[in-house]
Amino acid sequence: MNELIGIITKDNYLSDGLIKDVLCIVGGYNPLRLGEAGCQFSLKDAVNISNLQKVRCMKVDVNIVSKINQEKQLLIADMDSTLINEECIDELAKFTGFSDKVFQITKEAMNGKILFAKSLIKRTELLKGTNLDILEDCFNKCISISKGAKTLISTMNSRNAKTYIVSGGYNFFVSKVANLLKVTDHFANDLVVKNRVLSGKLKKPIIDEIQKYNLIKSICKKHNLSVKNVISVGDGANDIKMLANTGHGVAFKSKNIVKENTNIHIDYSDLTSLLFLQGINEKQFVKR
Repeated sequence: MNELIGIITKDNYLSDGLIKDVLCIVGGYNPLRLGEAGCQFSLKDAVNISNLQKVRCMKVDVNIVSKINQEKQLLIADMDSTLINEECIDELAKFTGFSDKVFQITKEAMNGKILFAKSLIKRTELLKGTNLDILEDCFNKCISISKGAKTLISTMNSRNAKTYIVSGGYNFFVSKVANLLKVTDHFANDLVVKNRVLSGKLKKPIIDEIQKYNLIKSICKKHNLSVKNVISVGDGANDIKMLANTGHGVAFKSKNIVKENTNIHIDYSDLTSLLFLQGINEKQFVKR
């Protein structure tokens, strides 16, 4: 029998009163505190979708997950607007004077109005002639790690899980974030560089939504694990296939098109919510 349980999370602090209100609306019982910002509860019956939407409007994250295989052995994370607060390409565009053109293409891609690979090629062409020193400067001045990301990765690593960044962004930035967070490995798109200057082209194959999912299957095969043993997280349309086909697919502060195609939504919590989703108590967090 696939027993379902509820997880309530909220950034920084989740009050007892809010927990009580959520349980009253969704029909939950036996709340178990997982920490200051997380709580797990039992369910007698399946939660009505309208009730779930109602509690989410209370500016709290409420999600339903399977109690079986709740804790995962693989974390696969998108990077831009997920593990970091920014979109690297957009930040780089500010340095090169193409921000308006690049922002518009990024917006269309993240909302699924243009194929991701096509959008990435178009944006990369606009960056032709950019020196690598500018990319370095952009990373140092503009890129910040999302709240909870370090604790999420450190805790998963401490529990012998494998942690990966699978990004449609540029490896120049992804490799630096991967090193900071100490993930198991990372995959991203490589820029073609000549004499430390961007050529405006990318090495193939380009990591798009299909390639992301193919990489996940390859990672699972390497570790002899099922995709059901994966907790994945992302925010854009190119993450949908990844999120929809893994054990816990988490739409993190995502675009509406992503929410429409996923069940687990995080909007009011930081990335440590992914640990609560797996039933991990805050006392077991490895905080960084």
